[in-house]
Amino acid sequence: MSSVPKSRRQPHNFETPKKLKAIRKRVTELAVNDFGYDKERLEIKIQKFADSVTNFERKDAIVASMRAKNESYYADFVEDETKVTRNMARKIICEFEMGNSIFPSGDARVSEYRERRRHLNEAIGWLFSLKQELQYIAETLPCDANRYESLIDEIESAIPMVKGVRRAANKFLKKG
Repeated sequence: MSSVPKSRRQPHNFETPKKLKAIRKRVTELAVNDFGYDKERLEIKIQKFADSVTNFERKDAIVASMRAKNESYYADFVEDETKVTRNMARKIICEFEMGNSIFPSGDARVSEYRERRRHLNEAIGWLFSLKQELQYIAETLPCDANRYESLIDEIESAIPMVKGVRRAANKFLKKG
């Protein structure tokens, strides 16, 4: 048993892949649930707009275009974003695992170290990209943006964990 209290321990290498898989699972669940897209919620907003505007000659055309957008655009948007976000989550884990599986040694130690670092950098980059993509989806879709907050927080906490794995690889350069 460790003498360091659990709250002060550094995350272990095995926690990082577990965290990344949890993020991937959450992204998949969010995508399966259409990112929280609520057609009825937008329809209520459209109806409120229609009821509130009285003396406007193009009201019917605007309401019709809002309904058409609700019917077609958002469905296509959800389908595209499902593919994009799930692919990003897959790439994060793939890059992390490729980088974390390289153990530099021998004469090629420096080039293997660089390759390991490159894959871990890619994983970090994909984490930042996924975070931005989820923020974009939350802003674009008529949904509850609060359901994205905890996932974005998880992504933000995973980034330093991957950086820690990357930093721990410096030990391979010190071996002589």
